[in-house]
Amino acid sequence: MDLRGAPRGEPDRTRALVGDKLDRTEQLRTIVREHFADVWRFLRRIGFPRDVADDAAQDLFFVALRRMDAVTPGRERAFLFGAALRIASRLKRKGAREVPVESVRDESEPETLAATPEERLDDERARQLLYGLLAELDERFRVVFVMYELESMTMQEISDALEIPPGTVASRLRTAREDFQARLARHRARARYEEGKGQ
Repeated sequence: MDLRGAPRGEPDRTRALVGDKLDRTEQLRTIVREHFADVWRFLRRIGFPRDVADDAAQDLFFVALRRMDAVTPGRERAFLFGAALRIASRLKRKGAREVPVESVRDESEPETLAATPEERLDDERARQLLYGLLAELDERFRVVFVMYELESMTMQEISDALEIPPGTVASRLRTAREDFQARLARHRARARYEEGKGQ
């Protein structure tokens, strides 16, 4: 490229643009490394089947690359979770079918090697109970509950991710907790009743 006729400073701007592009690419790679597993697990936890979670997680990072400049530093996780949820929802509307959460085993949580078979069975039962109760929650409340309670996101991160006011996040979380606790109490009452019948 002949830069002799270019205005003074043009090569510097060209180098800066190339440098910015490389920085954005490296930034994307870092985000993928840091958050890919979290995003995929989140989508599975709220009930999307593996193929939708796979496709949405892949599509997400193309979206992230295009919109990298719009992502506020320090808020990448909220951006990724919100975008992943919208992508997965769009894929579901296109024909992917949401599966009941209770049928999802969280493959991202490795079993403790030292655990006994009884402990592993107890862990699996607890996980199945958790996903069964989550499946019964209204999706709006389930998403906020999973983000806060299982993904340890802050209220502000959830607000940013879902593009809803913090007060709405707090209200949905409160409703989700109350609903979840009520369902858990009913489950325990049924379990005690069944145990009493068997004696």
